[in-house]
This record gives sequence, structure tokens and C-alpha cells, in this order.
Amino acid sequence: MEDRTIMEITVLDVKTFVTWLLFLVISLAVPWAVIGDDVTPYGNLFGLIVLVDVCLVFGWFLSIIPIPKLPPIPPLVGMLIAGFALANIPVINVGYYIRSDWSSALRTIALAVILVKAGLDLDSSALNKMKGACIRLTIIPCIVEAATCGWVCYLLLDFPWAWGFLLGFVLGAVTPAVIVPCVLSLQNKGFGVKKGIPSLVIAASSFDDVLAISGFSVLLGIAFADVPLAGDSVKVVKALADSGVLLNATTAIPDVVTTGMAVTTELAELATTTFGELTTTAVVNATTLADVAVTTAAAEGMSEAGLLALKIFRGPMEMVGGIIISIILGTILWCLPDSKQKGAVKARTILVISIGIFATFATRIWQVPGAGPLIAIVTPFVAGMRWGETKAQISKNVGYVWWIFEPILFGLIGAEITIDTFDSETIGLGIAVILICLIFRTAATFISISFSGFDLKEKIFLCLAWLPKATVQAAIGGAALDTARNSGVSPEFVKLAETILAISVLSIIITAPLGAAAIGISGPKLLHHEDEPEEAEKDAEMGAAEEEEEEDQAVVESHEMEETETKVEDEETKVESEDS
Repeated sequence: MEDRTIMEITVLDVKTFVTWLLFLVISLAVPWAVIGDDVTPYGNLFGLIVLVDVCLVFGWFLSIIPIPKLPPIPPLVGMLIAGFALANIPVINVGYYIRSDWSSALRTIALAVILVKAGLDLDSSALNKMKGACIRLTIIPCIVEAATCGWVCYLLLDFPWAWGFLLGFVLGAVTPAVIVPCVLSLQNKGFGVKKGIPSLVIAASSFDDVLAISGFSVLLGIAFADVPLAGDSVKVVKALADSGVLLNATTAIPDVVTTGMAVTTELAELATTTFGELTTTAVVNATTLADVAVTTAAAEGMSEAGLLALKIFRGPMEMVGGIIISIILGTILWCLPDSKQKGAVKARTILVISIGIFATFATRIWQVPGAGPLIAIVTPFVAGMRWGETKAQISKNVGYVWWIFEPILFGLIGAEITIDTFDSETIGLGIAVILICLIFRTAATFISISFSGFDLKEKIFLCLAWLPKATVQAAIGGAALDTARNSGVSPEFVKLAETILAISVLSIIITAPLGAAAIGISGPKLLHHEDEPEEAEKDAEMGAAEEEEEEDQAVVESHEMEETETKVEDEETKVESEDS
């Protein structure tokens, strides 16, 4: 009977493998039949499809590798490694043929999907149950890590302060994708249930992501507020003046005009009438440059204080504006579509995903990129407060969409990192930044839960559970790079954005598998089982047992004394009788 079961399982595994193989073949065959050459080798779609297929297979393969006493490796780690390999192995460098605009657009869509999923999974009731511990665990470690990262990046990587704090909020988020499955596994086994540790970790991890994304949105606006963008003449003139090309804009402009006119006059005298058109064009261009430069220089001089204020308050303004828009949209979704309407769950699923994608793209076009992620995550949260039981099904539907975009996101993020663009020093300093931030984060986590009624072992477990990073880092780690490329900033700032992405990927590779292993190993050893009495109960039981033992010992001693006295009396009576 046992052999037959094994044979049945083996046949099922073979059928599963063949089914997935069929899906992989169809994923290439159908687009090729519809589109044609772009799906052939060295084409854009071919590279994209192969990347997604390989990421799915490698992620699944790593997740089924049995490791004794350890939880399975998160599939996202395998997807990230596969994307990196496909972009850096010379023979099979399919990532090279993926167009950058396609990669950016797909990663942005994936970002919107996972943010909508996070907003739907937020549980306001869980926050009410453990307000103090949940709020402290959400805020303190994230803020401390972001501040530490800004300071360390300034010292080690020579980052501007705003860019260092921007990376800090990228690294400051933990990942429910790794934490939740591991913690739920411990909860199902009965560990940490009495004190609600699994519920605390799950709730705080979701709110932690919201805080990190909010901080990132604010810093993204501040970081790019002082970057000279293509088409922004005020900042272009300022950059030229700062670099010495225009030492003083207002005094340099007349010289430009005079020089231009002199040159064109000389050309007119020396050249034939054929160059008349050229002379006129040169004068017009010089005059136009003078007009633009004078206007922009005057605008800069007149609004220097205003520009400084805009730089400081731009990020918070984007945050507040995004939240206000989210509340309005979420309130509208309470009524539309109506819950009694046929297909309301499907309609709500499509609406929240569409709003998230539109907000993420549109806010970048409107030069307010910080508001997009907030709208994507807060809108479904507000809407879900009145959706009742259908909220779970909508979240499940969004989860199906995320299943499709997960390998796309992690595969493309891995493919963005190329070995040629980074030296060993940058990678080494990036690892140092991650480790230093983790040390300060662990200390902050321990302090934040020190007054919540947990014993030492439980505090150590919570510190270990608060280490893994993955989803948020992959989702927003490339946002700065996309913004830099789309804005046409100088190569210096593109390099900063690429470094942020590289360190984000390093943080996933380092913390995701190690964090999952730490939770799986330490959980049964550090958390109390639901059938195991707590320390106070143990002490009380031990005290009661000691008292009972002392009482029994006293009773035994009293019996022995009574027996001894009785024996003495009997001997005395016997002696007296013999004497008489």
C-alpha cells in the first residue's frame, strides 16, 4: 500500500512538471503566432518571455528544495537570481534585448499591483487591538534605519543627504512576502499564539510598508526638486552658473547678445548673399537665448526663497495631496459599484487595480511622483473599510494578478543589475551600509518592544523577524532610476539611482533567505507553545509545588516526632513496670 502511494505521488509530480512545460512552450508559441519576428531569438518579447519563464521555474525549484528544520527558500530569491544571471551571462544574455521602456513600464505596473494588494490587506482592527506595540514596531525601526542609512551613505558613498535618506526608506521596509508565511507556519504549530505575536508581526509588517513608501514618496520629491531636469530652464541656467559657465547670469547675458551680433555682423560682411539667411538665424538665436536666460535668471533671483520652500515642502505636499485624493476615491468606491450589482467583486477588483496603475504613471507625468504610490495603497484601504466580506475576495483576485507580475518584477529588477556598471568597492560599501543599518534597526526593534510585556526570548525573535526585505525593495528600488531616466537628469544622478537599485537588490539577496531561516529556526526555540505554561505560571506552579513539598515534609517530621515521643513514653512505662 505504501509503494502504491509513492507511485501515485511520483506520477502526479511528472504530470505537474509536464503541465508547466506545456505552459512554457505555449507562452512562446502564442505570441510568436500573433506577432512574429519580435518573439524570435534576440527580440524584445523573446527576451521578456524567456526571462519570466526562467524566473518562474528557478523560483519554484528553489522553493521545493528540502532543507531540514528550515522553511523553504522564498521563490522571489530564485527569481531575482535568475534575472541577474540572464542579464550577465554572455552566452545567454537575453536580458540585454529587453527594451528599457518596456522594463520600466512593466515594473511600474507590478509596483501598482503589489501596492493595491498591500492596501487591501491592511487590517485596521489589528491596529486597534495592539495599538502601542504595533505603532512602535512600525515607526521606530523604520525611522532609525532610514536615518542611519542617510548618515552612513553620506560618509561612505558620498551621497547627498536627500538621496541617502531616500535609500534609507527603501531599506526601511520589511517584507510580508517572506515574514507572513514563516510566521503563519509557527502560528499553526501553536508558537507565540498566547501573546498574539503572529498577529502583531503580520499587522505591523503591513503598516511598516506604508510608512516606508510614504517616506520614500516624500524624499523622492525632495531629491529631484534640486536636480536640473531637461526642459527646466531655471535650473539649467543655475547649473551653468554654478559650474562657472555663467559666472553671473544677469551680467553675462548682454555679453552673449553683443558677441552673437558681432559674429553675425562679421559673417555678413565677409560672406556672400548666400549666407544672409544664416546671419539672420544666428542673430535670432542669440537674441532668443538672451531673452530666455534673462527671464529665467530674473525668475530665479525673484523666487529664490520660494524655490527653497518648494524644495522643502514638495514631498510633504505630495503626500498630503495623495492621501486626500485617496480618501475621495475610496469614498466613491463605497457606493460605486453597488454591492448588489451583478459582478460587483470583479468590477471593484478592476477599478482598484486600474486606479493604482493610472495614479502611478500619471503622477510621474505630472512631475509629482511621490503621490502615486500613496494613492495606489491608500485608496483600496479606504474603500475596503466598507466592502465587508467581499474585501477578502477582491484581495484574492488581486493576488492572482500579482502571481503573474511577481516574476516580471523580480526578474526585471535582477536584470537591471549588470556587473560591468559596478565595481567591487561600490558593492562592498553597499554591503557595509546594509549591515550597519541592520545593526541599528535591530537595536531600535528591541527598544520599541521593551515595554510590551514580552520576555527576553520573545524580544530576540521579534528582532530576527524584523530583518527580511524583498517586495518593497524590488517595487520602489527602481523607481528613482526610472524617474531619473524619464526626467533626463545628468549622468551623475542616474548613477546615484543605479547605486540605490543595486543596494536594494543586495538587501534582498542577503536578508530574505537569512531572515526566513532565522524565523524558522528560532521560532520553536524562543516562542512559547500554546500548551506550554508561561513563565509566571511556571513560577507560580513551582512555588505551589515547593509549598506543598514543605507542608508534606512538615507533616512527615511531625509524625516522626510523635512516633519518637510515643516510643519514649512506652520505654519509660516499661522501665517503671519492671522496677515495680
